[in-house]
Order: sequence, then structure tokens, then C-alpha cells
Amino acid sequence: MNAERLLTPLYGLGVVGAFLQVAGANWDVSSHILGIVDSFFTPSHLVLYLGILLVLIAGFLGVWFERQTGAKLRPFFTGFRVAFVGSLIQLVAGPLDLWWHSVYGFDPFLFTPTHSMLIVGLALGGVGMGVGTLRLLQRNNNDGTRLLKFLGALILGTLWLDVNFVVLWLANAQGVAYTFGVCAPQVISSRSCAFVGAYEGAIYLPALFLDALGGAAVILLAARTIGRRGALTSVAALVVSVNATANLGFTAYMLLYVGVPGSFYFAAATRTAGAEIASIIPPYLALLIPVLLLDLLARREGRRALVASLVAGPLSVFIDGRFSLFSGLWSPDVTTLLYLLPMIIGGLAARGIKGRLEEALLSGRVPPALGGLPEQA
Repeated sequence: MNAERLLTPLYGLGVVGAFLQVAGANWDVSSHILGIVDSFFTPSHLVLYLGILLVLIAGFLGVWFERQTGAKLRPFFTGFRVAFVGSLIQLVAGPLDLWWHSVYGFDPFLFTPTHSMLIVGLALGGVGMGVGTLRLLQRNNNDGTRLLKFLGALILGTLWLDVNFVVLWLANAQGVAYTFGVCAPQVISSRSCAFVGAYEGAIYLPALFLDALGGAAVILLAARTIGRRGALTSVAALVVSVNATANLGFTAYMLLYVGVPGSFYFAAATRTAGAEIASIIPPYLALLIPVLLLDLLARREGRRALVASLVAGPLSVFIDGRFSLFSGLWSPDVTTLLYLLPMIIGGLAARGIKGRLEEALLSGRVPPALGGLPEQA
């Protein structure tokens, strides 16, 4: 079997898996925030673990077929190796998470040993599939097939969601206090753990910066790698759709029509709170309008590119629906002006590292040496 011809199908399988992972993880976190008592076998977990399985299969087969290729093709298989490492970590974490749930029951913390391993694996899977897919796109000098361009948009949206999820993980003060034994679970649940407040205060501005940096980097990469107008809008629309459904939409629906107990993350689990969240969804969807304008600016150089970087940071943070909602950014006051600063700096930093990021991701691009490589149809 020709390993070269399997590149696009295998990366396609892995990209879909990486997307399902982060979509299922967002859905699962929404349930935890609302205090919905779960077990290991829930719909959100099934979506998550289906994604893990797909990335595992793609990574394993990619590593296996790499042995049949020459040195010139090896850079296009790097992504499989990265993703496969992430899958191996998750293979260990999955059974441990099942044991954790069976012993401790409802697990409301994101920053726990098993969840942390799953999240690291999730991030590695997204990065691996991103490296491979974007290198395939660049191999075709931005003239790839429709399937490759679709996969490019899908994996960039997935990477954006992965960045948001990693930031959420690092900012989970309650989970940090629980995992490192700073406070007992009962103290955390009663909101009496002083460490939680101190950690949240210390991590907030860095979290804004990291969220802006990651989102802005994806925005700049989308314009560079997919190579067509509307690419950024497609990527952002994917991110917005996941947030509008798995995060904001699911939360509003459960509060309005089902009723949930709430948790120490979200104590006011009322219909009024649900209506407030539902009212945010239309203006949240309207964030795609400035994305359209940014789509035009991101491909330019000079002052327009600088303006795009200034806007990309804050826009990225607001598009991170869960973070912007629970950070109070949709209810702005004077302090919001202060919070804009790390967002803007994050966008500018993304512009500063753009060249190195592209070099790291696309260093496997060697079109002259691959003139005979078959087109991926």
C-alpha cells in the first residue's frame, strides 16, 4: 500500500477525531459547571473518547506507514508521531479516569491528575494533526484540494478551541487547590478556600494574555496557510458554533427548560440566569461580523496588518464564549479597559512570533524534492 496516498485520508481521520475530542470536552465541562452528576459513560464522554479513538488509529497507522517512506517524506509524518504520543498518554488516562469516577463519583474539577493527562493528550493530538495537515497544504503551494482546505480550516478551528481549553484548565483554581491538597473538597465547595480567590486573582491577567495570544496566532495562521479569502471566517465560525452550542446554548437550555442543581462554579442555577445567558448568544454570534473585516486585513502587510493584530487579541478572547462569559466581559465596566491591555499585548505577541510559528509548523515543506508526489485527490 502506497503510504504517500494515505497521508490525506489518515490526517482527515485524525483531524475529525481531534475536533470531536475538544467538542466533547467542552460539552462535558458545561455539564460539570451546572452540577449535572455524571458517570464515565455519558454522551459527552462518548463523543470525547470517540475522538480519542480516531486520533489513536490515525496516529498509529501514520507511524506504521512512515517506516515505508524515504527521508524526503518523513516531515509529513511528524504530525502522526506527535499525535500518537498524545494518544498513548490518553490510553493511560482513560482507565484511570474510569477508576477515579468509580471511586470518587461526581468529579467537578478540571485540574485533576486524570483530566490533566487527557487534556495534555488532547492538545498533542490537535498539534500533531495540525502540523501534518498544514504541511500538506503548503506542499501544494496553497493550491490543494477542497478536502485539504476543509481539513485545514477544521484543524485550525480545533487548535483554537484547544488553546481555549488549555487556558480554562490552567485557570481552574478549584482543581489546583483540590489536586495539590491545599483545601479539602468540602471547603472548596463551600467557597471558603482562600487559595482559590488568590489564585483566580493571580491567573486572570495571564489567562487573558494566553487566550488572546493563542486565538490571534490561529487567526494569522489561517490567513497564511489556507490561502483564500474567507478562510479565517470559516475557522472562526467553527469555533463560534461549538461555543454557541456546547457551552452557551447547552447551559442556557438546561437552566431554562430542564433545571439543574448548580455547583460552586455556578451557584445561581436559575431560569433568570439561563435567560441572561441566552440573551448573550445573538451578540456573541455577531462577533463574526468583525471577523469578516479581519479576514480582509489579516492578509495585508504594514499598518493594516498591525491593526489586524491589535483587534485579533481582544476579539479572540470574546470568541472564547465560556471564558468571556464567566469572566464578566459581557457586562463591561471601567475595569474592562484594564483587561483590554493583556488582550492587545497577546495579539501583538502573536504577530511577533508568527514567523517562528510558521517555521516550526511548516518546516517540513519541501516541494522541490517532492515533485513526483501524487496529488491527494
